[in-house]
Amino acid sequence: MNLDFSNIGKRIQKTRMQNKITQKQMAEYLGISMHYISKLENGKTNIELEKFMKICDFLNISIYDVLNEKNENIIRYMDKELYELIIRCSLEKQRLIYHMVKLMFKNQIV
Repeated sequence: MNLDFSNIGKRIQKTRMQNKITQKQMAEYLGISMHYISKLENGKTNIELEKFMKICDFLNISIYDVLNEKNENIIRYMDKELYELIIRCSLEKQRLIYHMVKLMFKNQIV
């Protein structure tokens, strides 16, 4: 999967600003530098999964909403249905689903 880190950063920045949160507030809460947040929001750095999940938790947004520019871009019916089921879950349950699927692939169950 090829991720567009520039668009991911823009979506994070947009959500942060809509919630009237400063880069400084976010950096302090997450224990990361403002410089890193700036680089992330400007698409000048990749994001580690763990930090990405923490940022989504902090901003109270779904990782799927950040990764997908428009929900309408999901083409296949099964993908859309699965997506809609997952976004109804709490972020904690989304993480659990992610780890279960990852484990299934690792153990070649799927």
